Amino acid sequence: MSSDFNHVAAAILAFCLATQTAIAGEDIPNCLYSFTVGPEPAPVEPCGADTKHIGMDPHVLAVMRTFNIPTTAVIFKSCPGGRFLARPDSTDGTRFIVQYPSAAKSNYLAPIVHELAHVLQMRDAGSLEALNPKKNSHRIELGADFLSGLAFNSSLMQVKDKDFETNLELAGSYKVEVDDHGPPEHRSAAFRRGLVRKEPFSELTIIQSLKYWYANDYQTLSR
Repeated sequence: MSSDFNHVAAAILAFCLATQTAIAGEDIPNCLYSFTVGPEPAPVEPCGADTKHIGMDPHVLAVMRTFNIPTTAVIFKSCPGGRFLARPDSTDGTRFIVQYPSAAKSNYLAPIVHELAHVLQMRDAGSLEALNPKKNSHRIELGADFLSGLAFNSSLMQVKDKDFETNLELAGSYKVEVDDHGPPEHRSAAFRRGLVRKEPFSELTIIQSLKYWYANDYQTLSR
């Protein structure tokens, strides 16, 4: 594995660990999300069109192919004052919404990959409710970190460091909550397990890899 690859991998992991957080699930039901600004939930303004054209980003499309997510199955929305999150589309049972803060700059790829991992999880389970996020948030979030590592290994090896520059001001304004996403060392272990993709994962499909990881590696990550 090249030094450039390792540097980029470290950057995506650092960005995820620095920016993804969660607050009590009751404030925004029926979604899986990454972070909220400040220690308290902020009012969320109505979301609009995909103004940053994230749904057309070649890297995002590559990750969707890796996750076997049809482009028609996801609608990307820009949300002023919002957060990165994934949720079912209430108007279409076969579709999902991935939203992002309208203020997000070029460092949006890492959390978008994480949210697409949630879409994969919901599609595999059949629904968000089947995942039971209130009970299984730790398992779900670390699974998304593992999937992010797999996606990076499979789809993003050509990405350069500049595409994953961490905005320290942005990262510093988020409060990390261990209960939902797990402590940094667990998140790092999950991401890097997917990133390296050693046997048996190199011989398995994405879904098979996730199930194997849950049955084996996840059990070692005691809270």
